[in-house]
Amino acid sequence: MRILILAALLGAMSLTGCSTLQSLYPKSKKDQTVTEQSLPRVVDSGALTPFAQLLKHEPDLVQELNHVSIQQVFNRIESPTAAQITVIQSGLMDDSVSAIRTVYQFKQQAQRWTLNKTEKSYQCARGPNTKTFQTKLCP
Repeated sequence: MRILILAALLGAMSLTGCSTLQSLYPKSKKDQTVTEQSLPRVVDSGALTPFAQLLKHEPDLVQELNHVSIQQVFNRIESPTAAQITVIQSGLMDDSVSAIRTVYQFKQQAQRWTLNKTEKSYQCARGPNTKTFQTKLCP
């Protein structure tokens, strides 16, 4: 009996958490389009983490959470000086591309996180290479 009550409480708590997940992410303007070239090299606030900078300048990433995978990795746990964020977008409306992987590399200089490099690669839905990501456009 106790196990059933505990299971019901845990289930209710997990469902409550899922419904409020969308409120954690900032809302984006639907008419605003952000391109890779418009991403600034340094954000005004040095206190923003690389992940916060990415969400601020790519607000469309949080619109469809079930088709986006985001991973942030630092070079060390305490006082990191480098970070890499990998974003994989899948479920695209393009029939030739299965997924797009964008890798953002940041460095911390003078207490500010600076975007140093951005690499975009594609996983093709058809053609000879459909398993791995490649930098050239899909056929």
